[in-house]
Amino acid sequence: MKEKLVLIGNGMAGVRTLEELLKLNPDKYDITVFGAEPYGNYNRILLSPVLAGEKTVQDIMIN
Repeated sequence: MKEKLVLIGNGMAGVRTLEELLKLNPDKYDITVFGAEPYGNYNRILLSPVLAGEKTVQDIMIN
């Protein structure tokens, strides 16, 4: 049986931690992520180019 793991917030640091845990043992956890935003994780560093029209939201989506 998999261990249950809950991440509150879908920020870059937390999701990156999940990615590393999955690399170490991809079948160990049953993961649930709760976030206030209605869409997936995105690279917040690249948000300015989206607002400037240089990139699209899809360009900065991570997960």
